[in-house]
Amino acid sequence: MRDNFSMAANPANQAQTTYFFREWRKHRGLTQEELAEKVGLRAPSISQLENGKQGFTDSTLAAIAKALECRPGDLLLWGPDKVEPLTAPIRDDQEILAVLKRIEGLSDRDIDVAFAVISNALNVNKAGSEQAGADGRSQFANPRRESSPSR
Repeated sequence: MRDNFSMAANPANQAQTTYFFREWRKHRGLTQEELAEKVGLRAPSISQLENGKQGFTDSTLAAIAKALECRPGDLLLWGPDKVEPLTAPIRDDQEILAVLKRIEGLSDRDIDVAFAVISNALNVNKAGSEQAGADGRSQFANPRRESSPSR
């Protein structure tokens, strides 16, 4: 995989930028035909686009990005191997701690406090969803109203 823009010579010996359409398509497990169908193009157009032999419009770039579940800039700047580790869901305590440790300026104590707050919030949300009623609404969906004091 390429780290960033790479240059490839075209037949006229002019440099052109190679993007990351193919990497994203393969990462999503699509064939050129499947991607073409999703974006309203023909497979040869996808092939030429991936090989830098065909340009694209903003709307085509946006349609391809939507079909590949990434941002248009991702197709132009980097492959999924660079983006997905930064944007994938954080699923466990170790991943939460790893993110907190990447924040510059946080002391170990700050990290411990932030982690405690996040863990507590996750536990409250989990408990709330487990206590959802038959109508699917959480006990937190309708906060209790305090009655007015009688006079």
